[in-house]
Amino acid sequence: MTGELWLTLVDTADIVGFSMTFCVNIVLLFLLKNRGKNLGTYKHLMAFFSVFSIFYAIIESILRPIMHIENATFFLISRKRFNYSTRLGKINSAFYCACFATSFVVSGVHFVYRFFASCKPHLLRSFNMPYLLLWPLGCSIPVMMWASVSYFLYPDTAFTEAAVTNVLNTHYHSIKKDNVSYIAYVYYQYDENGVRYVYLKNLLGCFVHYFVMSATFVVMFICGYSTWKTMRKHKTASDRTRQLQKQLFKALVLQTLIPTIFMYAPTGVMFIAPFFSINLNANANFIVFCSFLYPGLDPLILILIIRDFRQTVFILSPGTEINWLEVDKFFCLRKKNSVDESRSTTRANMSQVATH
Repeated sequence: MTGELWLTLVDTADIVGFSMTFCVNIVLLFLLKNRGKNLGTYKHLMAFFSVFSIFYAIIESILRPIMHIENATFFLISRKRFNYSTRLGKINSAFYCACFATSFVVSGVHFVYRFFASCKPHLLRSFNMPYLLLWPLGCSIPVMMWASVSYFLYPDTAFTEAAVTNVLNTHYHSIKKDNVSYIAYVYYQYDENGVRYVYLKNLLGCFVHYFVMSATFVVMFICGYSTWKTMRKHKTASDRTRQLQKQLFKALVLQTLIPTIFMYAPTGVMFIAPFFSINLNANANFIVFCSFLYPGLDPLILILIIRDFRQTVFILSPGTEINWLEVDKFFCLRKKNSVDESRSTTRANMSQVATH
């Protein structure tokens, strides 16, 4: 597709994604405050992620990023909403990269908490004060690594200036060079004899990005698998506790699929394609398209999977008649037996009484 068409799609995704992110996360924060008593410390982690998602959506909407891959170079281009210096534009782009990295790191922390809760409950004290303060400090290390690499290892040069100007003139006619800031990931350069060689400085930066992405993904996989194994072995907990654990785990499984599809896979393509000189050109904007939608989809999973949250949302919807048994079966959260049917029916009757 053409660059101008991608601009239209990306701007539409910006509006839809921002609106969805703001509304869904506000609802989730309300539910955490009023219906999250059984979640313990985990609700604070979820609340932080919701606040961060809103903040991230605001940053994306302000910077209006687009991406382009051409001639073994990946361009992250931010469209200025007002005029500011080139250096400030570089800082803004690096700050956006920091927010991008934070989404990976916080997702990993979610899985670590669930792993502690299910497999190492004695370690849950690390999420209480004063140990809780160490988590933001630890998470800031990979985030600062990502942002620092983006700012210091990808300087603007005569080559990148000419390249980004050519990209804008060729693919994005409505954007002027003076109205953008950018970071150019240059994988190869040419010497005086026209021989291509690997640009090691930029390749080192890409290695840091790969490391942060891979580390968070490995943490999610190991913690998720260990949590699943433990939940299958230990069935001595109360029925309510096990049901809540299953709901949270299923939410985390889906919260793994969503960032994998909308964040990890697109970002992997973003860094790998230039290395093999694959010219995605303006089609690289599918990465931005996905990143605009992701912050609103992730909390939606929690609202739909956690029964107390889901039922509260439906109850607050005027004129809605709900068959709770069918809803629970749809989300695969209840077994098909008479005991569960009795409990689901009783809960439905209680809800109906409460609403009259």
